[in-house]
Amino acid sequence: MEIFLEAKSTFYKALEEIINRAYEKGTISQKEIYDVLTKYNCNFPVIEDRVFARNGSYQKNIYVLKRHDSKTYRLRIDTKIEPYVTNLEIMWLKLIMSSRYAELFLDSSTIEKIKKLKTAYVPPIDMSLIVPKNYSKILGREDIKNIAPKLKMVLRSILEKRLLRYTYIARQGQVFKNVVGIPVKIQYSLKDDMFYIIFYSLEHKTFAKCIIQGIENMTYEEGNFDREQVLKEYELYLKNAKAKQPIIIEVMNTKNALEKAFCMFSSFEKSARYLKEKNKHEIRIYYYEFEEAEIISRILYLGKSVVVTQPQHIRENIISRVRNALKVYCDNYMV
Repeated sequence: MEIFLEAKSTFYKALEEIINRAYEKGTISQKEIYDVLTKYNCNFPVIEDRVFARNGSYQKNIYVLKRHDSKTYRLRIDTKIEPYVTNLEIMWLKLIMSSRYAELFLDSSTIEKIKKLKTAYVPPIDMSLIVPKNYSKILGREDIKNIAPKLKMVLRSILEKRLLRYTYIARQGQVFKNVVGIPVKIQYSLKDDMFYIIFYSLEHKTFAKCIIQGIENMTYEEGNFDREQVLKEYELYLKNAKAKQPIIIEVMNTKNALEKAFCMFSSFEKSARYLKEKNKHEIRIYYYEFEEAEIISRILYLGKSVVVTQPQHIRENIISRVRNALKVYCDNYMV
């Protein structure tokens, strides 16, 4: 029955939680059952009658519970529902195994377990359709064997609250030697398939976003610091850096522009709505001021399918850049 298919029914999840709670505790109260049904939006009379076996028709009742006393129930069969994966989930797991980053975040034993999962049918997937191709023209994709040690050092530094000393080579070629910082966050950009590390500099009391390819000579640095205080400073920094209004764009759903827009801005907080009168989608992008140049670059990448409506200074910036590009093009390529 579809009511028991996890992918199609929230009632399955509600019943699974009720059974497992009753199994773990020995009994489950009537209030707890109601709370679970409410949590999954299943708290309506037909479902309640089936769970509590109050329905006049025997076949419409679900006989998993039996009354223990006036306020609690027990399971009729002393067993719980073991977790399982659906065919769709197996397909997804096998797909992520094709990523070159899988070994960075999963142990070999977990990878082997996923490889052994079997499903009735897994259709072939052309990875060239979904793997990002808009790689940086300045920095190439670093070999996974070179990325792994860096990421592991950063993760260990975060978990163990340790300082890192490193040298950073920026995209424009500037070299920052022997910087001492605290890694606060790891970010991944789907747009250009790169990892970024956000460091907090103890010396300058500021935050820097570094491309992992540009980080060299990382070593652990001895020293004491209050990590909780650093995180508070980080949150305050983000709060003060948040743009006062979002960038609002209108996207025509042509040439997959809408899908591209959601992909390009997947790492940003955003909201969207359909403008029926214009047959366009409006996307509001909430961002930090230091991300403005990056957002403008992504908007330009989407081309004429996107129009910026607000704020005015972003519109003027994009118009200016387009005009300059046209001027350079016309000056160099006479038609």
